[in-house]
Amino acid sequence: AFERERQRMSRRRRCGLGRRGWTVVLLAGSSRGLQAPPQAARPGGLLSRTTAIDEETIETVVPAIDVDALVSSSSSREEDHLEDMIEGAGEYRSGFVAVIGSPNVGKSSLVNALVGERLCIATSKAQTTRHGILGVVTTPKYQLALTDTPGLMEPAYALQKGMMSAAKRACRDAEVVLLVTDIFEATPPSHWIEQIRTDAPLIVAVNKVDLITLEKLSEAKAVGTVADAVERATVPNAVAVLPVSALEGTGVDDLAEALAKAVPVSAPVFPEEDVLTDRPMRFFASEIVREHILRLYAKEVPYSCEVAVTKFKDQDPDCYEIDATILVDRPSQKAIVIGAQGAKIKQLGTQARLAMEDFFQVPKIRLHLWVKVDPNWRSDQAKLRDFGYPV
Repeated sequence: AFERERQRMSRRRRCGLGRRGWTVVLLAGSSRGLQAPPQAARPGGLLSRTTAIDEETIETVVPAIDVDALVSSSSSREEDHLEDMIEGAGEYRSGFVAVIGSPNVGKSSLVNALVGERLCIATSKAQTTRHGILGVVTTPKYQLALTDTPGLMEPAYALQKGMMSAAKRACRDAEVVLLVTDIFEATPPSHWIEQIRTDAPLIVAVNKVDLITLEKLSEAKAVGTVADAVERATVPNAVAVLPVSALEGTGVDDLAEALAKAVPVSAPVFPEEDVLTDRPMRFFASEIVREHILRLYAKEVPYSCEVAVTKFKDQDPDCYEIDATILVDRPSQKAIVIGAQGAKIKQLGTQARLAMEDFFQVPKIRLHLWVKVDPNWRSDQAKLRDFGYPV
């Protein structure tokens, strides 16, 4: 058991999430982190409920960090820490869960429901999720490190190839695979799991069961009963098939318990109980802008846009200053994003700013948006790497 935990901690170090490496990420990122509502935002680089580090500590610690010495000595400290944790862990369970499925089946909404926070953007449009996003569920009995992934598809260009690489990598690294389908999908894409060749336990969640009883459900979308939907979703090697509603929360607790039983007996992957994700604040700022682009614009425009946060000043806890550049493929798309006399981008900025103030729990955010034409950015591997895609 200790050897397994040591290997898992080694993987965390590669991701920059080792116990001492955690502090490096904290100090190298934004000088302020996030608090889950209703608490106010406090310093710290990763999204958490209570993590805090004051400015004085930052000034004192940063000059004293010897990265080489830190890395060389981190392994022995983590092993000592793990021995202590495993000794008192009992039947505590913990592990990584890859959340995969077709586009637009509600994967992000389900991850948000399991975590209890709105970490992943969710819209009615397919391919809303582009990056693998970690959401951590910690209870006194188990910890689930959920990775929301882009919808499975046949990639047509470099951006989509990077998205599929993120999904496949999440499956290979996971202790459990959660395949999400919905009541409308005739056949879940289980062949993707066969291609990845993972031997992790497979659990299937049938989402949107709340829609079965709606009178407005058209005859063309008749799906039968919940039992019918579960039967269609049953795939080979699945250890459980559970009906859920991410929107209403139906079956979410049962799903969490099933996932907890499937992950190994282990000390927590993230010892800090208040950790929600490993993503920095800049990432969520860009995702919020992109979410409202998806909501506000139609046709190919949302899929041709990428958002790069160029400034994130959070020294004032009552007012953040954020600058973001929206990249588009063509000049005609730039004109659409800006709108007549700037009306459309003004609407976008207002919606995104209000969403950020709610998400970051900040009284005021000054958000400035620019639009830039960058032809073929979706096929440029160097640019995609800069945006964080695994190409």
